[in-house]
Amino acid sequence: MKKAIVTGANGFVGTAVCKELSTQGVEVIAVIRRPDEVFGKIAENNGIRIVYSDLTNYRNLAEVISDRDAEALFHFAWTGSAGTLRGDADVQLSNVKYTCDTVKTCADLGCKRFVFASSIMEYEIEATMATDATPGINTLYSTAKVAADYMARTIAGSLEIDYIRAVISNIYGPGEMSQRLVNTSLRKMLNGEYCAFSAGEQMYDFIYITDAAKSFAAIGEKGKNNKTYYIGSQEPKPLKEFILTMRDRVDPNIMIGLGEIPFNGVSLSYKEFDIYAVKDDTGFVPQISFKEGIDNTIAWLREVG
Repeated sequence: MKKAIVTGANGFVGTAVCKELSTQGVEVIAVIRRPDEVFGKIAENNGIRIVYSDLTNYRNLAEVISDRDAEALFHFAWTGSAGTLRGDADVQLSNVKYTCDTVKTCADLGCKRFVFASSIMEYEIEATMATDATPGINTLYSTAKVAADYMARTIAGSLEIDYIRAVISNIYGPGEMSQRLVNTSLRKMLNGEYCAFSAGEQMYDFIYITDAAKSFAAIGEKGKNNKTYYIGSQEPKPLKEFILTMRDRVDPNIMIGLGEIPFNGVSLSYKEFDIYAVKDDTGFVPQISFKEGIDNTIAWLREVG
């Protein structure tokens, strides 16, 4: 692969993918909303060129990007992937439309591969809908991801574009600023705050940010059309094992409250995924263990305060 386009390039994962592609010698066209959103995460260099466009204008990206020789488009841009906007129906419906717009623009740009950043939450909402439980309002995000996946794949097929779906498990590491479990828990532990959790019996998985970026780069180049690739460590475990590892890497003597919060979600067995698909089709295997990744993340958190 010689050239790629990355939307949402200033996000946690998008930034890492841009840097990984550039390291591999791929010319990257990084799409972000505004110059003031660079935040020092992604910067122009010999391998990365920044262009500016809001999601609302993605249907016209071909007017912003003059290149017609990109080989893959990685679509990470999504409003409301965290926080209260997860439960905003208008925002999430707009994301579905913008994803479809991006597939059409992919064709306009002469790009023949579309990589969609999906989420393990799609499987969780499908499991919930198979029960008589009432879904929480924030699952609108998950539902929108499902709709965007189905519609984007259909449109890509009609335009003769390869469609590759990447299901993200849980990505962590330096640079993450979200309220997700690893970032939030480590910050609290380092600050001496008490952490309470569920019993942690449900299966979980985490992948370090650089390994996730390498996985995306690998499937962008070698992934098969209409195939789903699981972006994870290939070693899912009960959540409590990950929590205890985080505790031990900060301080084994810290008291934490396993089992103090009831778990009301849906448990996945991870048999829902082909966790070895990336390895089988591209040869890439995650290189950073959870312990090493947590140590790296702790060092970063201590540095940034």
